[in-house]
Amino acid sequence: MSTPGDPLMSVRHWHAVLLTLVVLCGLGGCSGNYKFNDNDYRPLGDPQAVNRGK
Repeated sequence: MSTPGDPLMSVRHWHAVLLTLVVLCGLGGCSGNYKFNDNDYRPLGDPQAVNRGK
């Protein structure tokens, strides 16, 4: 049984927090709706982007 001051539980807690943070950052990076190219930078699915500025 672990006690409230158990250092092993603290290490496990920080591993879980770190893993959660890494996963959330990874998923957040994948959620952008952008196309990256040297000539283009526009949100995908924006039908007005092609005609903008003409």
